[in-house]
Amino acid sequence: MSPSRRQTAFSFSGSRRSTRRADRRLGRSSAAVAVAALTFSACGSADDAVSADPAVDVEESDTVQDAEGAVDADSAGLQQNGPIDVAGAALDPYDSTIDDLSVGMPAPVVRGESFDGTAMVIGEPTGNPTMIVFLAHWCGHCNAEVPELIGLEEAGLIPEGLDVVGVSTAAAADRDNYPPSQWIIDKGWPWPTMADDEIQTAISAFGGTAFPFTVVLDADGTVLARKSGQATGDETVAFLDAALAGAAG
Repeated sequence: MSPSRRQTAFSFSGSRRSTRRADRRLGRSSAAVAVAALTFSACGSADDAVSADPAVDVEESDTVQDAEGAVDADSAGLQQNGPIDVAGAALDPYDSTIDDLSVGMPAPVVRGESFDGTAMVIGEPTGNPTMIVFLAHWCGHCNAEVPELIGLEEAGLIPEGLDVVGVSTAAAADRDNYPPSQWIIDKGWPWPTMADDEIQTAISAFGGTAFPFTVVLDADGTVLARKSGQATGDETVAFLDAALAGAAG
């Protein structure tokens, strides 16, 4: 698929854009409050979690695997929370029970850093569509989701030309699988990962309300789709196919 075919052909009237932007401004503070509570709540929800399976136990691994954007947690200078700067309006808090009015809107541009301090940016125009996956190291649904995504990558089922970026959020030293910089290595996560800040600014900017939380952006930074909760590999493939079909439309 050529980059030109990925551009989303959404059109909105001026009045509709103004109304939605006003709604997003009103919802931004409520999004921050909702996401802050995620640190102390169970991941997923009765409505959003695709799987009702109980939280999975994660066994400790003695093998350290290299992953792009990841560094061994024993290395000096790693941060588990990074600085986050957001440009642009936050997306509405995600609610799976209603139409997602953020689809077709520009994503905020989030600048941050990986665990080792490497600068990263998500949300700005790129040469490819992007899937952003927000994960918490202690979340059972996240621990089940990661192998599904890795399996899709190994099977060649992640669409060609789709960039994948992780965001580690809600890091907590008193919860399972800390530190997250080591957790993603132990899980074999192969994609670059941004470290959210202590108040979860990055996931709040994208309207996340549960873990795991996934956002697909077009090459120009337009929101194509969002979802929350654990999904099987087949469900993720169907979700991506539908999202990227919108980009090609």
